[in-house]
Amino acid sequence: MTLTILILALSFILFEAIGEGLVKRHFPAVSEVIFKGWVQWLIAIVLFGVWLIITLVCINSYIPVWKLILGFVFVRFLVFDVVWNLVRGVKWNYYGNKLYDRIMASLGSFGWFLKAIWGIVGTCFLMGIN
Repeated sequence: MTLTILILALSFILFEAIGEGLVKRHFPAVSEVIFKGWVQWLIAIVLFGVWLIITLVCINSYIPVWKLILGFVFVRFLVFDVVWNLVRGVKWNYYGNKLYDRIMASLGSFGWFLKAIWGIVGTCFLMGIN
């Protein structure tokens, strides 16, 4: 049951990352229009909302909602950028010029350490491990 929640979360995260990466790679002009600012966040929030509803209603999870929310966010923090970069055709650890990218680049290896730790915590949350 709890493995289903994790697999479903990863599926939604990968769907978004691969979709956005492919659009950015093959249609950069369209990408600049579609994924400018709030639209990217709207897509992420809608996919997260659908995942949360499926998890709460269909799977009948016994995991507290706050753990589901944080688990999804933490796993997304670990997985999304790496997959998006690979699908887009740049190095897996590439950082751009946005504020988040500049902060992560300034953290260097410690930033990747944080991603790994939070990804593990998020995985534990989604699997119901205390």
